[in-house]
Amino acid sequence: MSILIGVIVLFLVLVTFHEYGHYSVARYFKIKILKFSIGFGPDLINWKNKDGIKFSLSALPFGGYVAFHDPSDTLNYNQLSSEDKKYVLANRPALERSLVTLAGPFFNFVLAFVIFAFVGFFMPRESDVVSAKLLDSNQEKIYRVLSVNDIPVKNAQELEIELFKNSGFTGRFEIDLFDYENQREFSVFKDVNNLSFPQDQSPSSFFNLQPFVDYSPVISSVSENSIAFQSGLRTGDLIKIINDKDVYSTIQANNILNEYGQRFYISVIRGENNLNFVLPAKREGEFFGISLIPERNNFYDSLSYGFDQTIFWISNTFKFLVRTFTGSLSLDNLSGPVGIAKVAGDSLSSGLIPYLLLLAILSISLGAFNLLPLPMLDGGQFLFILVEELKGSPINLKLKAALFNLSYLLIIALTIYVIINDVGRII
Repeated sequence: MSILIGVIVLFLVLVTFHEYGHYSVARYFKIKILKFSIGFGPDLINWKNKDGIKFSLSALPFGGYVAFHDPSDTLNYNQLSSEDKKYVLANRPALERSLVTLAGPFFNFVLAFVIFAFVGFFMPRESDVVSAKLLDSNQEKIYRVLSVNDIPVKNAQELEIELFKNSGFTGRFEIDLFDYENQREFSVFKDVNNLSFPQDQSPSSFFNLQPFVDYSPVISSVSENSIAFQSGLRTGDLIKIINDKDVYSTIQANNILNEYGQRFYISVIRGENNLNFVLPAKREGEFFGISLIPERNNFYDSLSYGFDQTIFWISNTFKFLVRTFTGSLSLDNLSGPVGIAKVAGDSLSSGLIPYLLLLAILSISLGAFNLLPLPMLDGGQFLFILVEELKGSPINLKLKAALFNLSYLLIIALTIYVIINDVGRII
């Protein structure tokens, strides 16, 4: 049931928001609209507004569309007055047609930004360190992940994406780590051939890593009259050294400070000053009064988080699409309706935040996919407008129809392929 609910909500929100982008911009320019449909095929529910625009929920839940009056549809077109014909989409300036065409993907990106910003308001500040365990080691040691094939990574999300970017890689794979305990850098190597990741396994676990969200060791609060306060430590101090060990993360700092029976010589950065303090040996059950838990984002931080995440996912989604369609990334990495349904159900079962994050990422995926230069998609329609403006005359209708049908068959074939893949992974 959770899968069904998750998929229905995803479908309705993503498609409705996308199509509403086209619809709202067209209405702004007073362009004549015939129909606003969620889904394809026969109508299950439909109604008309006062302007005669038909709204419908259709039987086949594979997308949606906004239908405009078209001069080639003589039955509807000839019923319009001369004044109304001026506001038919095909008769409007190229700028208006372009904005209507691109509004759908743009609204998907806006939706993702709003979701990311909303989620960010309930989250700690963005992670800037990635720590991890080695799964193939019997030790419980924690390491800092520095880079993947010489590309630096600053948090767990970047680590997973950077690993996934290497799909198709053949050769010796290198992950650079820093040993917090021994204070040394070292590398983990793995020979791979046409690297690919199982659908049910994170890229990091494939490389025997268990990453954690981690942060620079900034003191978030110091209890008044506590041992730490009396020793001189204050909120906002950035811990750099504890007992001659360089400190880079909250996990590392907490592990050291939880040891008993020894003094702690701590160096911190406060503003532009380097300061040194001493904490006495801690007895079991005793607390210094320091908190390294990062504070939650405020309103402006959440907006910044939303913007950063939106740009991050737009950029990487386009990179993945380009690599997929140029053949350097296997089509096996794509998910269709079945795979999305499973992920949607799983994320909904995990809680609201994971589900909202999935919704934001899929919204970006939908917007980016629709910008591909295929005639059936918004990107292809925009390309037609651009070409017609450059050549100064319309593209031949038969050529347009042939390209549209070809792209339609391509997308249908791709959809069937990923559905078969999805089913194969599940069973």
